[in-house]
Amino acid sequence: MDKLLIVDDEYLTRTGLSETVDWAKLGFTVVGTAKNGEEGLALARTLKPDLIISDIRMPVMDGLDMAKALHSENADVAVIVYSGYKDFEYAHRALEYGVACFLLKPIENEELEQKVCETMQRLREKRNDRRVLSRLEKNVPLLRQQMLFSYFRSPDAEIRNFSKEQLSLVQVEFPQNGIFIYCKAEKDLPLFLEAAERRLEGFENISEAFDQFGVLITDSTDERFVKTTLEQALTELVKRTETRFTVSVVRFHGDAFAAFREAETLSENALYSAINAIATKEDGGRPFKKLIRDALAIIERDYAQKLSIKAVAQRLYTSESHLMHEFKDEVGKTFNECLTDFRILKAKELLLSEKLRVNEVAYAVGYTDVKYFGQVFREQTGMTPSEYAFGKKQ
Repeated sequence: MDKLLIVDDEYLTRTGLSETVDWAKLGFTVVGTAKNGEEGLALARTLKPDLIISDIRMPVMDGLDMAKALHSENADVAVIVYSGYKDFEYAHRALEYGVACFLLKPIENEELEQKVCETMQRLREKRNDRRVLSRLEKNVPLLRQQMLFSYFRSPDAEIRNFSKEQLSLVQVEFPQNGIFIYCKAEKDLPLFLEAAERRLEGFENISEAFDQFGVLITDSTDERFVKTTLEQALTELVKRTETRFTVSVVRFHGDAFAAFREAETLSENALYSAINAIATKEDGGRPFKKLIRDALAIIERDYAQKLSIKAVAQRLYTSESHLMHEFKDEVGKTFNECLTDFRILKAKELLLSEKLRVNEVAYAVGYTDVKYFGQVFREQTGMTPSEYAFGKKQ
């Protein structure tokens, strides 16, 4: 049974409404009556009626002020008001306060019963819509993730266009201009995205973590600022997790899918598989040749050993001069510069781990001369190893 509350300052009217209408036949039980809006509001908050029938003109608080208060509280109740005055201002205010129906006295029971049935039908439809919407809202995060994955991973342009239309239904719109951030990691991707978004607060950002990669799209167009922001986020994470993050950044105009493919390609270059390495287009937007990928893989695996371009060339069955030329042509750096970059990246990681002293870090990344390691580190970072470790740990 639905619950009904009657509010009127006249006793006879309250009693008449309660007793002259067969409320049980209409599916109602009268749970209370009140002699003014203030009393009615208090009862409504306590009894949670489905329907309130109220006079407008009453002392202390009138029916419209009661309806206004309930409306502001988003109360799940339908309100029917009546008045003995043909005053359109009342009707207008009633609509503003979410009143379902406005009746004029004298009210015939037949008319009242009809309006009550119509009002309750609308209330049931409204409640059902809210339930459906609530279920949809619970599933929005999963739907959003599936749509984004389909958009970025589908090779079919038609499917991507369809996914993009679906994304608009969950209020995801790619910016026309911005920066695309791609991140790979075996775990803790949400931690990186949260740390990056926190630092990019104030911009319109779209982020999502999938199983092996995550994306963050921001409408900031300042690539240097974004890269610095990401470095700060990664530095924060190094203190909390040992996960290896590979991050690439691409500035784009209009085509988010092209930016995704470009950022993914950047991340595939083995040079950027170290912790805290952030790749940009300046580093090269195409995959390296197999020879270079193999050489970089040797650097990543054996950086702590004594490595020379001659030794690596022999392991790859090519000449030293050819490998040297390919490094300059493909990477834009020499073999030794790449080796140094990687060693310093690993040194930063170890210095932040708070487990090793500076001399231990030097040996761990392939330097037997601690003083020389300090010189190289300072050239790369502008700080000594000790300054870096102390400053970043604050």
